Amino acid sequence: MDLFGSGLSNGAIGAPAWPELRAEARAALTSPVTQLMLDHAAMTATPPAKEVDHDL
Repeated sequence: MDLFGSGLSNGAIGAPAWPELRAEARAALTSPVTQLMLDHAAMTATPPAKEVDHDL
């Protein structure tokens, strides 16, 4: 996924590309978008493997 590329993504037809946004808009969006990505990554992260107990 290229969030800041020049190509249009699916469903983004008519939306301005990241570099076309005013500096104020980019500054205002950077923090919430970063937090959304971090939250999503935390929810979809692979859980740590459980240790297998070989004792009988």
